[in-house]
Amino acid sequence: MRKPSSLFERDRIEELKIITNFQPLYSVTEKKYIGVEALSRADYRGDFLSAGQLFSIPSTENEKLSLNMKCIYSAINTFKKQKYSEEYTMFLNFDSSILDSGLIEESHFVNVDRIGVNPNQIVIELIESNVADFDLLIKFVNFYRENGFLIALDDVGAGYSGLDRIVKIKPDIIKIDRSLVNGVSKEYHKREVCRALVELTHNIGALSLSEGVETLEDAIECQQLGTDLIQGYFFSKPLSRLPSPYESSEQGDQLVTAWRTKVEFKQKILTHNIKSIKSRASEITESLESKDPAEAGCILLAYLDCSSDIECMYILNEKGIQVSETFINPEVSRKTHSLFQPARLGTDHSLKHYFQKRLRNQKHYISDPYISRATGNFCRTISCSWHDGSAAEYYLCLDISHSY
Repeated sequence: MRKPSSLFERDRIEELKIITNFQPLYSVTEKKYIGVEALSRADYRGDFLSAGQLFSIPSTENEKLSLNMKCIYSAINTFKKQKYSEEYTMFLNFDSSILDSGLIEESHFVNVDRIGVNPNQIVIELIESNVADFDLLIKFVNFYRENGFLIALDDVGAGYSGLDRIVKIKPDIIKIDRSLVNGVSKEYHKREVCRALVELTHNIGALSLSEGVETLEDAIECQQLGTDLIQGYFFSKPLSRLPSPYESSEQGDQLVTAWRTKVEFKQKILTHNIKSIKSRASEITESLESKDPAEAGCILLAYLDCSSDIECMYILNEKGIQVSETFINPEVSRKTHSLFQPARLGTDHSLKHYFQKRLRNQKHYISDPYISRATGNFCRTISCSWHDGSAAEYYLCLDISHSY
C-alpha cells in the first residue's frame, strides 16, 4: 500500500470514498444508547485508510477544508439513511483550526437548509484551543447554536484548554479526554480532576461525557463521578450501522449491576465508619466533660495511641480559639514541608468551615474532605461540644484520615 502522504501529490481528495462509522454513547441512568459520534475512515482505490492516515493527508488549508467537508456530508448522508436515525443524536467533528484560514464563513460548515437532518439532532464537536482567532470561533458557535445545533468541547483536560474560553463558549456538552478517563479507577489524581470537571460541567448547565472508557472498572468510576454519558470500547467499537436504542446491552447491564453493588457497599462502609467515629468522638467528649482543657492532653494522647485513623486532636473554645496544643498521631505519615505545620495554642479557627458550620443543632459536625495544614494529608474534621466544670463550652476537633 502506498503511503497516504504521497497519494495527493497526484490525486484529488474527491477520489476518496469516505466510510462513516458510528460509536455509540451510552446513558447508564437511562440504560440505553442515546447518541453516536460519527467517525471517518476512507477507501482509496481499494486501499483502506485509518483515521490517522486519512487526516494526515492534507498539506494545504484548502485540502484540509475539502476533506473536512467531505467527511461531514458523508456522516450526515449515512446517518439519515439509518433505520433508527430519528431516535439518535449525532456528534460531528469539526476541525476548528480551519476558521483561522479565512476560507470558510461560519455558515458554510453545514448548510442548515439542505442537510436533510434536523439540526436538533446534531452536536458539533470542536477543540477550542485549535483556533487562534477566538472571535471567529464565537461567531461560528453562535450561528449554529441559533440554528438548533448543540456545541460540544472535545478533549477537555488534554493539553491546553483555557477555562476563560469555556466560559465564553458556554458549551452544551463537555467531553472529558481519554487521557484522564483511561485508568481513572486506579489513579487518585485522575479521579479528582475528572470529578472537578464533571462538577464544573454541571455547574455551568452542561452535560458531561467521558470518552475512551475501555474497562468495567473505569466505567463504574465514571458513573460514580456523575458522568452523564459514557463512550468507549467497553460498550462498543465503531459500528457501520446504528444499533437499536432499545436493544439490550450486555455491557450496560453489567455496568448497572456492578455500579449498584458498589454504591450499596460503599454506603454501608461509609455509614459504618461515620457511626464508629461519631461514637468515639462522643466517648472522648464524655471523658472530657467537667474537666479543664488544660487537663485534656493525657486523655487525648491515650485515644491517639489506639486510633490509627485519627491523625490529630485539638480543642477550641466557644470563639474558635485553640486552647490546647495539636496532638498528632505519631504513626501518621506527614509532609515535612514548612507549609504544613500543626496549629499552635492560641490559633484562631473561627473562620474554618468546621467551626463556622459547627453542630447546627446536631450532636456532631463532619466536614467535607480537605487538605490538612497539620499533616498535608486529605482529612475530614469531626467536631463535637463539651463543657468544663464551670459550664463553659468547648469543641473537640478530630482530624480523620479521608480513607472512606
